[in-house]
Amino acid sequence: MLLPVFDALDGAGVRYCHWKSNRNLASALRGDTDLDLLVHRGDAARFRSIVELAGFRPTRSSGHPSIANYYGLDEESGKLVDLHVYYRTITGATIKNYHLPVESMLLEGARRTEHGVYLPARSAELVLFVIRKTLDYAVLSEALRPRQWKRNADELGWLSEGVGEQEVAALLREHLPTIDFAFFQQLRDSLRSDTSRVRRFLLGRALASRLRPHLRYRSPLAIVLRTRHLCTRVWLALRRERRTETLLSGGAVVGVVGSDGSGKSTLVREVSRWLGGFLSVATVHGGKPPPTPATLAPRALLPLLRRLVPRYRLSRLEAGSATGLETLPRGRLLILHALRAVMLGYERKRLLVRAHRRAAGGTIVIADRYPTRQPGVPEGPSLHFLLEDARPLYRWLARVEERLYRSIPPPDLILSLNVPLEVAIQRNLTRAKPGGPEPTEYLRRRHAQCAKLDFAGVPVHRVHTDGSLDHTLRSVKTFIWRTL
Repeated sequence: MLLPVFDALDGAGVRYCHWKSNRNLASALRGDTDLDLLVHRGDAARFRSIVELAGFRPTRSSGHPSIANYYGLDEESGKLVDLHVYYRTITGATIKNYHLPVESMLLEGARRTEHGVYLPARSAELVLFVIRKTLDYAVLSEALRPRQWKRNADELGWLSEGVGEQEVAALLREHLPTIDFAFFQQLRDSLRSDTSRVRRFLLGRALASRLRPHLRYRSPLAIVLRTRHLCTRVWLALRRERRTETLLSGGAVVGVVGSDGSGKSTLVREVSRWLGGFLSVATVHGGKPPPTPATLAPRALLPLLRRLVPRYRLSRLEAGSATGLETLPRGRLLILHALRAVMLGYERKRLLVRAHRRAAGGTIVIADRYPTRQPGVPEGPSLHFLLEDARPLYRWLARVEERLYRSIPPPDLILSLNVPLEVAIQRNLTRAKPGGPEPTEYLRRRHAQCAKLDFAGVPVHRVHTDGSLDHTLRSVKTFIWRTL
């Protein structure tokens, strides 16, 4: 999907170049790593218009002025392509603490390659590479981080091929006059060999001193920002989240519904893995929500109750509620079922309200199953047959459950998975599940009920999951990306 974008940028006269890591350009063009584009500020509006028209979605501010991220879906491969866009050359380890005035150095000598993308002159990229990698050691806390010096040395060797010393010296005099060529040679030599961390740190400090006019943050604020960055990394690790980036268009709650054996869990796992490598993503189970403080104690008694009353199994009670009161057990078992249904509705409401709260903050929430207001269908109210019951308590419980489901916000989009009944039955018999496979009759009923699911006003994408997983995922990814 990138070549048409590059052609459009070239045709519109947009001045840009892929300004770093060009040794790995082929990998970036395949979508394996991000593309770092420097765009002339005067062409920013045209650039944004072209890439968004091509299907790229901007994210919220990265926290660094003059830097933006765009993600686009390559529908053929299913990969997300990451455009890391700079309007100024902002660099400097974790907090990007320097603005180097070298935009003209990179853009004026840029040339178009056979891949369609513009690259800066190799001498210009070499100058910036040495400075960037040395700045990685300019702060003690960052100098202590393990780094692969051999990889840097290999890239330095690649960049140095065919570049004359006089050419480098001229670029330094014109664009970075505070860095003389003799000092630059020291920096370059330290990157070529396994120099000690102390030596690298001292050179980094010396370089930082020469670049002080280009600092973005003075020392006290820089310390605060580095501390905040570290705390954020620790917090994400504790929550097992990979990314915090969110789309400018906001988050969404995506419900994945379908009969047992249709592949919901697999699809939720694959979609969350795909999006979670780039954006803030969370998963929830709308069918089996976690207990709340109010329902924790009653939930703890359920295993004991199932042993004492073997007939108390949710699949059997749901069968009774689907066919009517006359097929349900009477007395204590019925009241237990009614109370359990109300608790389940409350837990689902609480879970999904929190999911929508996270989506309002930009997170994409993938829900394995999603509650519906329809009575008598999976994840819907199950006490509808008691709304006209002669006993006030049962009528009241049915109304409470109905209100709970009405108060659950609708999803932003639905993936409705469809699979032939025979395939669903076979998958049910072969998959490992606590308690063993569900009864075949229960599966038949759920399969028929899922065909009636309706989410009025919500975009629904119907997916046939009896084909290959790759084909299914390509279809799903395209729908999700076009809808977000």
